[in-house]
Amino acid sequence: MDYRTMFDSEYLGAWDLPRDATVTIAGVKAGQLVGEKGRTAKKPIITFAGKQKAFAANKTNCRTIAAMYGTDTRQWVGKRITLYATTTEFGGKQMDCIRVRPQVPAAAKRPTNGTTATAAPETEHDDAEHDAEHGDADDDTSTDESEVAHD
Repeated sequence: MDYRTMFDSEYLGAWDLPRDATVTIAGVKAGQLVGEKGRTAKKPIITFAGKQKAFAANKTNCRTIAAMYGTDTRQWVGKRITLYATTTEFGGKQMDCIRVRPQVPAAAKRPTNGTTATAAPETEHDDAEHDAEHGDADDDTSTDESEVAHD
């Protein structure tokens, strides 16, 4: 278990994602985060259905979601995205971060009477400081919502 998961944090960190995680957006609200040296930054805070931790999204991740679902955050609610842990360079150092895959994930498979049915799919370098301070940080294996840390 990554030691960083043992600290209090209301926001999802890269260490919380051992592999890709497809989640359903439950809500998006404006938030204000306080970073190192007391600097504040406005960020969209995204919550997920059935998940305890929220995601403080940066501009890169918001642009990715907007490319799939439009710029109106009210339209993101109920939509699925896939998060993955990676790294980005900030201040000459590699930092952990979370990114959103730029493809609409396939709908979850649901067993029906012993069979598997698949529903139809639902329709670069910014904010690195926030990523570094709040753990926004390539694994191609997939997981469903129940496997994301801190359910």
